[in-house]
Amino acid sequence: MKIPTRGNANNSGSWKDSAACAAPGIDPDLFHAGERETEQVDQARAVCNRCPVRAACLTAAYDEGDGWAIRGGLTNRQRNAHLRKAEGNIVRAVTDALEDASVLLRHLYHLHTEPTGDGHLLWTDNRHFINVRGKPYTVHQLAWIAIHGRPSNGHVQRTCDREGCVSEACLADWATRKQSKAAA
Repeated sequence: MKIPTRGNANNSGSWKDSAACAAPGIDPDLFHAGERETEQVDQARAVCNRCPVRAACLTAAYDEGDGWAIRGGLTNRQRNAHLRKAEGNIVRAVTDALEDASVLLRHLYHLHTEPTGDGHLLWTDNRHFINVRGKPYTVHQLAWIAIHGRPSNGHVQRTCDREGCVSEACLADWATRKQSKAAA
C-alpha cells in the first residue's frame, strides 16, 4: 500500500533521492545496527528524525517486508508492534508510529480525488468535512495538508470556478492570497 508523500508525489524521482540517509557522509551500515547497539541505533534515529521522506521510507519498509534495517527511525520490532496495533493497516501503522495525521490525510486525498484531464483534480467523496483522529477537516484543509505536508495559514479557498476542485494550483491559503495580491 503506497502512501504518497512530498518526496514521491510531486516529482519523478524516487523518494530515496530525498532521504537524509542518502546524504554524503552518512554511513549506510548505521541503519543495520542491532537493537542492542543503542549508540548506533540512536545515531540512525537522529538521521531519520530530520528526514523529509520518513513516511515513505517507513511505508516501503512495510511493503518490502524489511526485517532488519532501521527505517523511518524504527527498528523491525517497533515496526511490527505498530502494525499489530493497527491490525495490519499500513497507513494507520505509519500514522501512529510517526504521530503524524498528515500521512493519513495524504492517503485520503489520493483515495478520494480524480484528475479531470484539464488540470483540475476533483474531490470524489460526497462529504465536505472529514473527521480524522478526532479532528474535523474541511476538504480544502485536508487537501492543503496532503499537498504541502503542513496546516494552512488561515482559511483555504478554491481559486478556480470548478466545483469540487482540490488541485494544488487551485487552492490558496491566507498567506498565498496575500502574496498574490502583493505581486499584482
